[in-house]
Amino acid sequence: MEVIKSKNSLKLNQAKLAIIDIGSNSIRMLIYEDFSSSRVPFFNEKAVCELGKNLDKSKKLHRSGTEYALKVLKRFSEILNVSKITNLKIIATAVLREATDTKPFINEVEKLFKTKINILSGEEEAECSAEGVKIGFENVNGLVADLGGGSLELARVENNIVTNKTSLPIGVLRLLNNPIVKKRNLAKYIKKLLKEEKWLSKKKFNNLYLVGGTWRALFKLHLIQNNHPVHIIHQYSIDNNVLSKFVEKISSFNKSKLKTVEYISKSRTPYLPYSCIILDEIMRVTNPRNIICSISGLREGSLSIDYFKDVKESEIFHKALENVAKKRGDLGSNYKKYYDFIQPVFEGNEHFNNKLLYLACVLSHMDWGLGAFQKAELVFQETINTPLLRLTHKERIQLALSCYWRYCSIKYNPKMEYLTFLNNNEIFSSKQVGAALRFSQSLTSISTIFLEEFKLYKRGNAVFLKIPSQHQEIISKQVTKRFKALARELFLEPRVIYSNNSR
Repeated sequence: MEVIKSKNSLKLNQAKLAIIDIGSNSIRMLIYEDFSSSRVPFFNEKAVCELGKNLDKSKKLHRSGTEYALKVLKRFSEILNVSKITNLKIIATAVLREATDTKPFINEVEKLFKTKINILSGEEEAECSAEGVKIGFENVNGLVADLGGGSLELARVENNIVTNKTSLPIGVLRLLNNPIVKKRNLAKYIKKLLKEEKWLSKKKFNNLYLVGGTWRALFKLHLIQNNHPVHIIHQYSIDNNVLSKFVEKISSFNKSKLKTVEYISKSRTPYLPYSCIILDEIMRVTNPRNIICSISGLREGSLSIDYFKDVKESEIFHKALENVAKKRGDLGSNYKKYYDFIQPVFEGNEHFNNKLLYLACVLSHMDWGLGAFQKAELVFQETINTPLLRLTHKERIQLALSCYWRYCSIKYNPKMEYLTFLNNNEIFSSKQVGAALRFSQSLTSISTIFLEEFKLYKRGNAVFLKIPSQHQEIISKQVTKRFKALARELFLEPRVIYSNNSR
């Protein structure tokens, strides 16, 4: 299998892209349809192989783990061959950095895939994890902590720039099997290692971004136990004081208590107390205000460094918009016409910015022949779970509400539990956007081409619809009704102006 090396060009990303991550505890393969358009993989499979089991004691790869790992990798190779995917990157972390007998394993893997394994140094791993978190958030400002099976990577990121990074020999698999460091001494051991990193305590961290499967499991457990309505762990944020109490409780769990834990993979539960002890010590040293979960990390960051180094953020965003629009069946990019039409009345709206407005125009486009209320409910759920990373839970709810009200009257509401996450201004703005999209759809029942000839704008205490005289017949009773509804939501008077010229 031959690797296609990218040169920071979006054109190369048209081919499907795969990445294999060989870790101390697990091996994972992700496949992307087009990494330049979406950083959410359509294939994501993990196998717990425990290559690094007893590594501190033996200094060698675990024998049964190696045998299992090779079987898993052969399966991954078959999947890539059947799928005719040749654009592949393989990365490896602590276990292949530290074991003394890796050469035969590396040779066999490289022969199998005809691809070199990129064995990352500790600092490279920290850098990639931080870059991966940057993919999933609008602006990263704080400490990125990536906990794996063999190591813990830490990186300070200030306004999206990585300023400090380190790798520590603290991994959940390593600690579970460490012959010297027992659970009762673990906090003291971790505290000592963290204190040696002087930069950790020099500045305050507003945010702590957590990466890694065990911490994802911890956040999932908290999310479910607290009945959080948005069942997405990415960008799930917990206040320091709240998480401290939760972490303290989980860190005290013994084996019998861990068996009662629901919703979490049994391969993760043994590591939960260790991950909580580690997290507690990091929180004590850095004292962050918010602790946030990130599902994007090492793998996404490694690819991001290859593909997006010289690409503008705006280009990445609009490429993602086009991809979502295409998935929604908007083959003519009609979302751009809707956006251009309604944007003037939302200019300067701090509660529903242009990014969200673009996304609302894309995500509201769905018509599967269902009744209006059924469509509203369906679109709400589809939107709140949309596979886009750079959305906070609040933004997801705002978008989902605007798309909901695009399909049904604003006199209806979704479940109240969602509304409690927004303030009144954010709810009003979502209603206004929904009403604008609903009105726009009534104007385009024949063709969206008419939106290019109409103009919607605000002046004083009124909202104006300016249309060419030759299109007067389009202003039906339904259009008039929905225009009045939009004006009402904007707290403005509706005015229709006919002109002899188009825009």
